[in-house]
Parts: sequence; C-alpha cells; structure tokens
Amino acid sequence: MNSTSFIKHITLCAAFSCLGTPNTFADESKAILKPNSTQDSFDFETKQMSGTIRLDGAYHGVTRLTDKRTGKQVIDTRYSALNFYKLMSVNQVMDEPRKMARTIKFGADWVEVNWAATESHQGVLTARYEVSEPNVIDLTLILKSSGTYSAYEVFMPNYFDKALIPHVYLWTRGRRANELVLPSVNDVFRETVLVFPRDAHASRHCIDGRWDRSEWNRSTVQMCPVRHYARCLAFMTDQEKKLGVVLMSRPQDCYAISTRYHADNDADRLTSYSAFDFSLFGDNVISGDERTVRVRLALTPLDSELSQPLKLYQTYLSEMNGPRK
Repeated sequence: MNSTSFIKHITLCAAFSCLGTPNTFADESKAILKPNSTQDSFDFETKQMSGTIRLDGAYHGVTRLTDKRTGKQVIDTRYSALNFYKLMSVNQVMDEPRKMARTIKFGADWVEVNWAATESHQGVLTARYEVSEPNVIDLTLILKSSGTYSAYEVFMPNYFDKALIPHVYLWTRGRRANELVLPSVNDVFRETVLVFPRDAHASRHCIDGRWDRSEWNRSTVQMCPVRHYARCLAFMTDQEKKLGVVLMSRPQDCYAISTRYHADNDADRLTSYSAFDFSLFGDNVISGDERTVRVRLALTPLDSELSQPLKLYQTYLSEMNGPRK
C-alpha cells in the first residue's frame, strides 16, 4: 500500500468509526449515503430519486441519477455530473483534479473529497456533496489558496444522456428582458463549445489562452462566448418535456455556463452526450484567500411552460442569500 492509499484508508476508517447507527440523524429529508466495500462510492435513495456519488477515479461526482417518477437515468453512463476537470487561470492550466491524489471523508448524509496543493496548483480544494432534499444534491466547493492567480477557475462539467435537451435564460439586447433559449446547431459556431458568460468582463476569460494550452497532452477546444446569461441557471429536458434536470449557482460563484449545442441528427452534434459546464470562481485570488462556491443539482417535473426550473432557482437564491443557519 503506497502512502496516498494509506492516508485515504486511515481517513475513511476514522470517518466510518464516527458514524454510529446511520438511521439516527434527525432530518428525514436528507438521504442516507451507503458506502461500497472500498468506501469511495456511495449509493442513495429518496422518495423521488436514487443515485450514486463516486469520489475515486477521473469521473468522480454523481455517476448515476434516476428519476423515480419517469424511471429515467439522466447521467451519461460513461461519465458524471458535478465533476471537476481543469484548474485554470489566465493563459494557463495548473492541474486536473481527475488525475490528482485525494482523501475522502463521509458521514451519514454527506461525503467530502479533498485535494491537497501540488507543485502546479498552489491551493487546497475541498468538495462536499450532500443529498439535502428528496430531489436535490448540493455541492459546496472551498478553495484555500497558497498561490496568486488571475481569474482563477475550477471548470466543472456535467455530462448528461444525449437524449436530453439544453435550455438557458439569456439577456436580450440591452438587458431589456430575459429569454428562454434552446441552443441549437448553427454553422457560425459549429464545432465549438458555446459559452454564456455572466457579463462582458467574464466573457474574456474563456478566450485568454487557457483553453489553448496543450502541454501534458491536455485537450484543447475553441470556446465561443455568445450572449450573456440572465440567470445562473441551466436545465435539460427529456424529449417529452416532462422531466427537468436543473443546475444552478449564484452569479458571484459562477462566471459562465457553457453547453453543447443541440442537434437532432447525430452528424451535427459536437459530442455523443449532452452537457452543461459551470465555470466556478472567476476572480483573482492571492495567498491566504479562502473562497467558497455552491452548486445545486435538482430533478423536477415540468409543466407546459417549463416554469419549475426558474421557481427552483428563485427559491435557491433566497436560501443562499438569506441568513446562514
């Protein structure tokens, strides 16, 4: 057993010894997370959904999420949601959490993964996943920086089944109104990733060179900033528009939302999955800074107006911006 595995083993054993009887916690809205034999993957079940949160490997995060009402599993089975890919700042990629050593802690209703600072990424990252409501998974990500970075970013992809259809709220010209938009294939931006930034300043980040860095065989892609998002909210619908898979954050926590454009024909698609990416943080950080961002993933039934995602977002903002408990 190497030193990283030993540390992970000791951390897990200590956490497990503190659990006691797993059915004793008071808040019945929170799901019990059941660890597998290696204690790095956790199954859960509520009245509305079931799923798996996996903390090992490249595609850590939510690897399975099934809506009980429709029976649909919404995550692409090859990948995951709430997954951390690249750690970036202006014109550089520092590291990739997918490849970094990590330690894991867990309780009855939460799991936590910690990435220590490395030579290339001077900061500690801690991510906590919690099934906090019958249809909700909450993510809290904390950065404790020991370096200085301009426009620091944690790029967080979410890979969904290819049948799901993306929707975002975008500002019209002059921010006179917000419009619900289905991003569809167009020859103007074909083969690029569409980026919906928070504002004009944030729109510069994805084209400052960070996505052109191919060192260490890292993937590159042309990011195409387009209209500004009006709500820090993105959601997928099934073909029947009966099920919504909703991602949301606060605007100050997420400087851009990117997506793969929708196309009915496979030949016109950019990828073999549907996806939303959240570009988290986005501000300058210096040594000693501690920053926290939050993201929520939810499932919801949909009415003919697709009104539920926006209602969930408004409730979320009220909760996040209200007094902390």
